[in-house]
Amino acid sequence: MSKSTHRPIRVSPLTPAQLQSRQSQLVIVDARSWLEYLTGHIPGAQLFNRDRVLAEIPQDRAIAVACLSGHRSEPVAQWLVDQGYTQVYNLQGGLMSWKGAGYPVKGGNQP
Repeated sequence: MSKSTHRPIRVSPLTPAQLQSRQSQLVIVDARSWLEYLTGHIPGAQLFNRDRVLAEIPQDRAIAVACLSGHRSEPVAQWLVDQGYTQVYNLQGGLMSWKGAGYPVKGGNQP
């Protein structure tokens, strides 16, 4: 029996600068609570909802997952990989590092 040549899909880290430069190419998912999202999120980010992600985002789309500090987004990103998504990124340092780099946030309930 030969070993598989397939490498397991892994969540890749993404810096705020990398996310900002690729923002139009990525689906951005916010893994925080609705209230946290409402008070400020990365422009274009959609609030994470498992059913909606599975129904609306093709598995070959690149997805960046964000939260406040990067810790809650990691298990969400891993869940996406487990569901068959192949290009999944976790924003390093989360929204705190995004804002710290001087990038804008948007309030309200719309991406």
